[in-house]
Amino acid sequence: MPTPASEPRLLVTEDAPAYAVLAAVRALRGAGYAPWIAVTGRDAYSWRSRARAGVVEVPDPARDRDGYVAALARAAEQLAVTAVMPGTEVGLVALADARDAFPPQTALGTMDPETVRRATDKVELGRLAAEAGLAAPATTPTTRAELESDPSFPLPAVVKAPRTRTPTQEGGFVASPVRHVTSRAQLLDAVAAVPGGVALVQPALEGELTAVCGVSWRGEVVAATHQVSRRIFPPGCGISAFAQTVPPDAALEAGVARLIAALGWSGIFQAQFIRSQQTSYLIDLNPRMYGSLALAVAAGVNLPAIWADLLLDCPPLLGPYRVGARFRSEERDLALLGAAILGGDWRTALDVLRPHRGTTHAVFSARDPLPVVALGRKLGRARRILTRSAG
Repeated sequence: MPTPASEPRLLVTEDAPAYAVLAAVRALRGAGYAPWIAVTGRDAYSWRSRARAGVVEVPDPARDRDGYVAALARAAEQLAVTAVMPGTEVGLVALADARDAFPPQTALGTMDPETVRRATDKVELGRLAAEAGLAAPATTPTTRAELESDPSFPLPAVVKAPRTRTPTQEGGFVASPVRHVTSRAQLLDAVAAVPGGVALVQPALEGELTAVCGVSWRGEVVAATHQVSRRIFPPGCGISAFAQTVPPDAALEAGVARLIAALGWSGIFQAQFIRSQQTSYLIDLNPRMYGSLALAVAAGVNLPAIWADLLLDCPPLLGPYRVGARFRSEERDLALLGAAILGGDWRTALDVLRPHRGTTHAVFSARDPLPVVALGRKLGRARRILTRSAG
C-alpha cells in the first residue's frame, strides 16, 4: 500500500510474532498514520499486513540488544519517522535508555529506565497496588532450596519470575512464562526454571480474568476500557482466548489511575485482575501493547492512535467505548478447543465452536487477510512439535 505524503510515518517494533502489534498497525493506519514495522523475521504477523507502510528487518533484541537499538536508530533516521513505538515488553525495556541513539526530532515511545524497571517489576507491582488501594494476591519470593525445606507450601499455585523478560549478561533477554502448578514436583521445577533462581509464588485464585486497559500521559489516564475474558488458555494462568467489553467499574478504574499516577506512566497499558469472591485482585500490569488490544479498537477507542497523537503533541480523539464488543484469539481458542476435545470437555468445546457475529479476531480480517498465513505457519509448527513429542 503506498504511503501518502500527508500520513505521518511511525516505526512500530514486532521483535516476536505478536498479534497485539498487528492490531496496533491496523489501528494506526485506520487513524491516518503510516506505520512502518521493524521485525526480526518474516513470521511477524504484521509483515504481511496491508496496513503496514513498509518493513525493516532488525536484529533480535533477545540476543543482541545493542544491534537492535542501532538498527532501529538507523531506520528512524533514514525513514524520517516521527515516532518509534515499541510493540513488546522486550522492545520497551531495550529502548528505555536509548534516547541518545535516535534523532532528536523522533519521539520515543518509552519511559526512562527506572520507570520502566518499576513498571515491569512484579515485586514492585505489589507495593504499588497496596499504595493505590488495590487488592493483590499474597506473593512469596522463594528459591527451590527454600521450598525443599518447606513441604507445606499450599497448592495449587502460580509461579512467576520477578520480570517477564529478564536481561542477560550477554546483552539480550530471556523469557519467563507464568506457570500454574498443582503438585509439589511441578512447583519445584517451575521455581528452579526461573532466571536467577528467585521466583514469585502466589495462590492460584479461582475467578474471571478482567482488565482495565487504556492510555496514560505523564501519569494521567487519558482513555480507558474495561473487559472480561470469557475464555482463557492455558487454564489457570492463561491469556484471553475470548473477551468482551463490559461497563466500567468506577472504583476499580480509580485504583488503576492511582497506580498509573504513582508510576508517572505514559503509554498504552493493561492492568489485569482476577475477580474472585467479589474482590478484584491485581495480578499483572502490562505497560505495553497487549494481546487483546484489538478489542478496545473495535469498541471505539483507538488506543494506538491516541498514544501516537500524544507522542506527537496532537489532541487525541477521545470518547466512550461500546459495551459488548467481542474479541477472539484464534490461536488460543483453537488450543483451548483441542484441549477440551482431548479432555472430553464438550461443554467448553461447544462454547468455542459457537459463532458470534461481529467478533473482532486477533489475526483474521476480511480487509487484511494475509496475516493468517503467519498464524497458519505457527500452528503448523506447534502441531509438528506435538507430533514429535507424542512419538
